[in-house]
Amino acid sequence: MATEKQSPFLSSGPTRRDRLPVLVGPLVGVLAALVCGISVLTGVVVVHNMQQELTGVRRELSVLQTENTGLRERLVAVENLLDGKLAGQDWTVDESEEGVGQGAEVASTSLDDVVRVKRQAIGSSGLFDRCPQGPPGRDGRDGPAGQPGRDGQPGTDGQPGTVGQPGRDGRDGVQGVAGPIGPVGVQGPPGDKGDTGPPGRDRAPGAGGSVYTRWGRKTCADNSGAELVYSGVAGGTAHNRSGGGTNYQCLPTDPQWGRYEDGVQGAAYMYGAEYELNTNVPFGSTSLHDNDVPCAVCYVPTRGSKLMIPARKTCPTGWTQEYHGYLMASYHNHAGAKEYVCVDEQPEALPGGQADHNGALFYPVEARCGSLPCPNYVNGRELTCVVCTK
Repeated sequence: MATEKQSPFLSSGPTRRDRLPVLVGPLVGVLAALVCGISVLTGVVVVHNMQQELTGVRRELSVLQTENTGLRERLVAVENLLDGKLAGQDWTVDESEEGVGQGAEVASTSLDDVVRVKRQAIGSSGLFDRCPQGPPGRDGRDGPAGQPGRDGQPGTDGQPGTVGQPGRDGRDGVQGVAGPIGPVGVQGPPGDKGDTGPPGRDRAPGAGGSVYTRWGRKTCADNSGAELVYSGVAGGTAHNRSGGGTNYQCLPTDPQWGRYEDGVQGAAYMYGAEYELNTNVPFGSTSLHDNDVPCAVCYVPTRGSKLMIPARKTCPTGWTQEYHGYLMASYHNHAGAKEYVCVDEQPEALPGGQADHNGALFYPVEARCGSLPCPNYVNGRELTCVVCTK
């Protein structure tokens, strides 16, 4: 087997790795010196170039200063020339015709024209041909407001508009103070006759009402609208006396006295009245015999006429029945004659009046044929009666 050649770096002497730090140090020093030299060389070149450029700028600046001096001289010459030409122009303003406002406007226009001419002349002189065009300037400020113009001619009338909706009614005004009372006027002619007024109650004409006496009862009938005036007792002249009054009276139960003298002085007398009923006819009983007779005075406000009809139990057509009953009067051969009255068919008696004192007496009335026609009347039959109002 052949023997492999050994690398000198693998020999037993100092290795490559051991010699590396010794080589790096000199190399770094060389590189640093090289970089410093390059930097110095670059700075020298830059300074040299800047000096050359600065020399060129100074040379151009000198040329521009020379040209600027020439331009200024030419500008002064142009301005002097323009001032000489404009001095011969008449820039006065005539204010005699249009007034101060218009003259001020013309003056302002003339000055603007002068400035415009100067600018055009300078521009055409070629002084600033070498200068670049600058950006446009800002808008100038608004000038002062001019004087108001004269009023124009009045225009023609327009077409009439449509009619509007009617407005709401206004509120009522406050009532004014009453004026003084005027003089009494002349009496006018009599007016037309008025219409007939409506009928009174119960469809009957009113005439102040009527009053009647209901004999044998203490109250008024409750079916006719009658009003009780007062309740009392029946009285009259004694049945055996020929003097005195001839009619029955309805005496109140609470008399009122005036001037009086107690005792009997022999004057006209008023007695109480009693029923005289010896049979059950006509009231169906004799229990009322010798009892005192009551009475009631009644007022009918809506009917002005009153009528007592003997021998009837009903009223004529158009009349109102107040009550009905039987006809009574004094005895036929007694000295004291009495009127015929209508006693209710259902008579009452006064409490405590059962004693037989006689006095004025109530007898049923019977029919007697002869001059009284029979028929239709029947001899000896008790007669009925009815009280009517209208």
